[in-house]
Amino acid sequence: MLDHGSVESNVRRAVEVIENVDADFICLPEFFAIPGGYLQKFGAEKVYEMTKNVINELIRATEHFEGYLVAGTVIEPGFYNTCHVLKRGKIVASYRKINPIREEIEAGIKRGKDICVFRTEFGRVGLLICADCLNWDTVEKVASKSDVVFLPISLSDPKHPPVEGHPITRKISEEFGIIVAKVSRIGIWMGRKFGVKSVIMHCGKILAEAKSVDEEIIFAKFP
Repeated sequence: MLDHGSVESNVRRAVEVIENVDADFICLPEFFAIPGGYLQKFGAEKVYEMTKNVINELIRATEHFEGYLVAGTVIEPGFYNTCHVLKRGKIVASYRKINPIREEIEAGIKRGKDICVFRTEFGRVGLLICADCLNWDTVEKVASKSDVVFLPISLSDPKHPPVEGHPITRKISEEFGIIVAKVSRIGIWMGRKFGVKSVIMHCGKILAEAKSVDEEIIFAKFP
């Protein structure tokens, strides 16, 4: 998902997808509603005030959506970076990011404590958020209990060298024999789009991958 430059525009785009995509699962990226740089500029408390109605808008948008929405992440009261899962207008699971990065902590984001793996009619679903995948203890606790792991991630540093081949996603998927769906956010810096391509992997093999670093809806039928 592209950063469209304002909270309203980002949420509008997410709602458009929810209302027009037929799927058992939809996953949005980490901090999908927050324009790039806002968290560092304003801090968690002010950004929470700017975005506190986002989850209610998603709840309304999913009232007639029959699948599960892995709703990216929002800042919730207490200033946790939280991924809610919605179904038919209700929150059915929530996960607070256990491993926020330094910039998040400096902005006032707190660390979560508990993993989240929940049961669905399609199997066991686990949640990780962005830098969680760099902490193998967290990964193991979630992936060892899951059939599918959703991994919403946020904007990379525009100056960071591009990473090819999804090495961490592949390692998790291969080592635990599961599906991992990594869903990325795309930013614009000095007129150039940057980010990481989204991918869905099963046992280390690609089921679907974004064609480029651009906004795109990718689909996969899980084995």
